[in-house]
Amino acid sequence: FFFSGRRLGASLQGPRMASGFGTRAPVGRCFPVYREFAECISEKSGSPSEKAAACAELREDYVECLHHKKEITRLNALSDERARKIKAGEPVPSTLTEDAKSGTFRLPFTNVKS
Repeated sequence: FFFSGRRLGASLQGPRMASGFGTRAPVGRCFPVYREFAECISEKSGSPSEKAAACAELREDYVECLHHKKEITRLNALSDERARKIKAGEPVPSTLTEDAKSGTFRLPFTNVKS
């Protein structure tokens, strides 16, 4: 078995990017973001810490593409804001689940009623 030109189980020497091929597309979803980050690192001069500082935003974008941590944090923040508004008695829009339970949910572009 091979992965990125190396036999599985072989010791990895430093971080390596996968081949760039996606499972369902010719290019992996994060490969273009990785390429931008790699180009930034290779173009910058100075110590490794100076290069990392100069390309920090691109690195952050790449890590977000891989792991979606900010997206989860954003959803948690939205949920917390909704809970705060409900507790304070402020108006909030109904959720799709609430609409489906009440029978007011309609499928878009159809005449089908729930």
